[in-house]
Amino acid sequence: MTPIRTVIVDDVDLAREHLRRMLAEEKDLEIVGEAADGRSALQSIETLAPDLVFLDVRLPDMDGYEIARRIPPGKQPVVIYVSAYDDKVVEAFDVDATDYVLKPFDRERFRRALDRARSKIAPEPVRRDYLQRLMIKDRAHTEIVVTRDIDYIDVAGHYLCIHVGRTVHLQRGALADLERQLDPAEFCRIHRSSIVRLDRVQSLIARRNGDYDVQLKTGAKLLMSRTYGEAARQRLAATVI
Repeated sequence: MTPIRTVIVDDVDLAREHLRRMLAEEKDLEIVGEAADGRSALQSIETLAPDLVFLDVRLPDMDGYEIARRIPPGKQPVVIYVSAYDDKVVEAFDVDATDYVLKPFDRERFRRALDRARSKIAPEPVRRDYLQRLMIKDRAHTEIVVTRDIDYIDVAGHYLCIHVGRTVHLQRGALADLERQLDPAEFCRIHRSSIVRLDRVQSLIARRNGDYDVQLKTGAKLLMSRTYGEAARQRLAATVI
């Protein structure tokens, strides 16, 4: 795991030392620099490109907010302001502060601020449980179809036709509803009436009107319409031969 590169900015030696001690216990953080004034802070941020800065609000030559405003767009680190004064809290969030920690602070308050910073620097991916298998019922019989075995799905009247090799399973439902339940890393909508499994695609053959024929490794041929074409081609690129 890449450590979170951190810079400490405070004009008081003891304050910097206190932060160093607390940060030493955080295994995912690395202190890459320190500064005791605004000019040095700006130089450190520019040269070191930290992910996170602990920034004192009141410094000898400029305040912490001025420092934040001078950092070029696109190069701003996540900032946690640290101050012994609470009269500038509102202004901190005008410059997109992640947190404003009042001195003296304990480890619990420090950890809360760090957790907010972590969520900005490396947000947790949104996890979703996609279908791994389909339960297809036919009167008293229920067939279990594993999604990784599906070649493609198309529509016939009110039924979804789920193609697994030479077998076609029929299930009532809407294609859009099933599409939302399938992993987009594995399946792709290529037409208003068909979804294909990405790793089954062998080639694309362009038509004059902007549509494509999608040739599957199984020998099946599907139509990819212009409506879905651009987005589908980007996702199919890795599997196209």
